[in-house]
Amino acid sequence: MTSALPPDPEQATPEAAPSASGAPVAGVVLLLAGAALLWQAVTTGIDNGVTLGGPTLAPIVVTGLWVAVALGYLLEAVRKRAVAGEAAGLTTWRTPLLLLVALVCYAVVLKYTVLGYVLATAVFVLVAARLLSTRPVREVIVRDLATAVALSLGIYLVFTRLLGIVLPAGVLPL
Repeated sequence: MTSALPPDPEQATPEAAPSASGAPVAGVVLLLAGAALLWQAVTTGIDNGVTLGGPTLAPIVVTGLWVAVALGYLLEAVRKRAVAGEAAGLTTWRTPLLLLVALVCYAVVLKYTVLGYVLATAVFVLVAARLLSTRPVREVIVRDLATAVALSLGIYLVFTRLLGIVLPAGVLPL
């Protein structure tokens, strides 16, 4: 009799999950970036005087949380890699590289076109969801499209209407 349970990711073979070996590298990058930003926030806070109600406390708290989350992510990635017993040569850089290209294209579109924040962000979220998904497009396209539109429009409205921060409206009459 065969089991209907999905395979245990802890017992995955290197061929089954080659991209997991890139996770420790990402964890190290996130940890180093967070530590550098935390150092900068702390030194700026010391220079300007850190107070509970002042503007210098928030960057220290946020970057401190970033470092804590990055450390947890790194430790979990290292643990999973050790359990899976992956070979060091199986790292694939396709997804992170394509996400980086998408992010650069998103920044260029925001800066140099009239597409605007809502449309550019919706397209970026769709592209990122597709790159990170393992499910067929036909199963998730409606969900991804609804999420992309709701997320980009929601963020735009919160920033422009509630916080008073100007984002590029673009071709949409918002």
